[in-house]
Amino acid sequence: MAQTIQIKRGTKAQLAVYGVLLPGEMGFCTDTKEVYIGDGTANSFVGRALSGTEAARPAAAMLGRLYYVSSGTNVGYLYFDDGAVWKRINAQKLTDLTGTLDDVAEGTAYAKVVKADITSGHVNKVSDGVNVKTAAEIKTHLDDATKHRLINDTSTSVTDLWSAQKIRNEIELAKRNIEPQASVMDKDLAAPPATPLPFDRFIIPAGATGAWASQLNKIAEWNGVAWDFYAPQVGWTCYVDDEQKIYSWNGSAWVRTGGALQTITAGNGLTGGGQADSVTLSVGAGNGITVAASAVSAKAGKGVLVNATGIEANIDGVSIVYDTAAGNSLKVAVIDGGTF
Repeated sequence: MAQTIQIKRGTKAQLAVYGVLLPGEMGFCTDTKEVYIGDGTANSFVGRALSGTEAARPAAAMLGRLYYVSSGTNVGYLYFDDGAVWKRINAQKLTDLTGTLDDVAEGTAYAKVVKADITSGHVNKVSDGVNVKTAAEIKTHLDDATKHRLINDTSTSVTDLWSAQKIRNEIELAKRNIEPQASVMDKDLAAPPATPLPFDRFIIPAGATGAWASQLNKIAEWNGVAWDFYAPQVGWTCYVDDEQKIYSWNGSAWVRTGGALQTITAGNGLTGGGQADSVTLSVGAGNGITVAASAVSAKAGKGVLVNATGIEANIDGVSIVYDTAAGNSLKVAVIDGGTF
């Protein structure tokens, strides 16, 4: 009959009640499948891995033994006895690793971060594979106003930017050619219109009220929400719609510079014209009629009479004729005494 040798056995709870096994005595926990061996002082777990505090770990001397730190310092670490030293074989922290952290899967590709480029858990450098910049260098670059323009609609500095709305307004202004030449609806309207349309423009006169107050001589343009005001520069020219006349800014006032061309022609003795409201006429200059500031007179001896009716010239065409060769002067021609 075969012989059976059984070691002391029972549940782990029963072993705890039993206490310390004798030196060399073994105990098997039927519920956890753990094997313990006693030394007369404590029960040591064998068969799977030694365990306990790190301080209770025996000296390394037997190749192949495993020891798990179950509590206290370095809890969770598993050590391997190589016959000379205990070597940690599992990692609990990044500081446990040597070299670089490589081949970290994120679903489709892999990434690599050098330990030296991490500060307090944050990547502190950016690289495109050739150029490397630290976070501090990037921040310094972004904060450098001499390298990066700032949005400032009131500035004309080369280091500042205009907002998109400001740029749009300037483009609309340029499209309508407001500065060198454009149309305004009126130059004598003192009160802003109640319901202006976008891009309606006016020259602001003296005594303007409301939103136009204190904006004398400026061009007001409705942007759809409020009035924009533009101070005129010398040479700006505007066509005034309600007058159908053109005005230019001379540096101190808007002056009339043109309108519908006026031309007067009446033979060789009456000329005039121009674009101003007042037209100067030269009547018969050099032909026997003198035009003064407020009177018309005939030169003596020219056969022209000025009376209450107006200006009369009686020429019979025979005895008195125009001498075209002598500047259309009058001369006596053939004088015939007739018959009895």
